[in-house]
Amino acid sequence: FHVDEGLSPGLDGIEVIADIALSVGFGGPILCGHACSLANLPDGDVRRIADKLAEAGITIAVLPQTNLYLQGRTSGTPDRRGITRLHELRAAGVNVTVGVDNVCDAFCPVGRHDPLYTLNLSVLAAHLDPPIGGHLPLITTNAQAALGLAPVTVDGTHIDDLLIFDADSTAGLLNAPVPQSFSDVLRNDGGQLQ
Repeated sequence: FHVDEGLSPGLDGIEVIADIALSVGFGGPILCGHACSLANLPDGDVRRIADKLAEAGITIAVLPQTNLYLQGRTSGTPDRRGITRLHELRAAGVNVTVGVDNVCDAFCPVGRHDPLYTLNLSVLAAHLDPPIGGHLPLITTNAQAALGLAPVTVDGTHIDDLLIFDADSTAGLLNAPVPQSFSDVLRNDGGQLQ
């Protein structure tokens, strides 16, 4: 669902979705993007809604690239970030992922379809403190879970799907140059692919 992408008072779509999912006992994956309106609510209301989201198994996709650009536009410098209550949602047990909505279009004139870039932006926008490794699930296992899929492991993964980063720490991933595919590294090193 594309829901509550705004900072206007009274947006309650995210809670309506949770209430309906709980009332009908829906067991499939539900993914809700944006949920910016949670930033307007008092802590008690956020906890109540987050508890419903967790119970219903709803994933929230935080979309910082577009929401930082669009939200809080009144006049002058924006005073709101347009980022949902990521910390509070995670603390309540809600599956949270970060992703990209719009790139180089009418809604967002810049950006990239790059999970590491998005995590980097999320670190800044949502104040995701070190250790950075604790936030990698936002672009890996949590994203898989949002789609109802099991986590991807190295075992059984095709060699062309593996990437090598020139980084000596998890935080270094966010600052590393563009990764190379594992198969390209082997080819360049004289290795044989089978």
